[in-house]
Amino acid sequence: MKLKRQIIFLLTTLVFFAVSCMEDNGGTDEKREYKKTIERNFSTNFEEELIDKAESYYPPREDVINAISKETVEIPNTLYWYYDDFDGVKIPYCITVDAVDFYSNLINDLNKNKTANFFITAKFEYKAEVSYHELYYSPSKNSKNEDVTQERFESVYVVRLQMKWEDNCGSLCGLSIYKERIVVFNKAGELLKVFLDGVAPLATS
Repeated sequence: MKLKRQIIFLLTTLVFFAVSCMEDNGGTDEKREYKKTIERNFSTNFEEELIDKAESYYPPREDVINAISKETVEIPNTLYWYYDDFDGVKIPYCITVDAVDFYSNLINDLNKNKTANFFITAKFEYKAEVSYHELYYSPSKNSKNEDVTQERFESVYVVRLQMKWEDNCGSLCGLSIYKERIVVFNKAGELLKVFLDGVAPLATS
């Protein structure tokens, strides 16, 4: 009789655990969604080249190292674009082509293994665009949303890179990243200045 009660208790516990997991995971695997959109908007080959240059610039390695918040993060000798991670998702110090590829490939991997990961939903959005300005003032805020002195440029092309990452695993965790990079080029396509690289506020749970 005692053994029977123990078995009933064990089965009840397992059912409760299974129901809790289903609630945390959105109920069923069919509800899992992993999406991405990637846009690179340009009108000429020259503008396309400017986007490539904007995505190919990497900041000084020591700047990224100084932004690291924990010892477990390893920054490679080259192609250094992230300074932290959360639930296996790298946190960008800047937007580069490798950063775009990382989040894009992560969405691909999640879609290939929907039943083998703990994310219920994830979304990656990326947009790059080029504009010409006879007169341009740099952003009045830095990556930390702090006030900075604006810089004045004349006759320049401005490439604006924007990315957004969101994921969640029910009541267990979640992450939201928004990152920008603004790259200024002269009329000859030579890089003048890069803005908004650096640590940016995050939303986590």
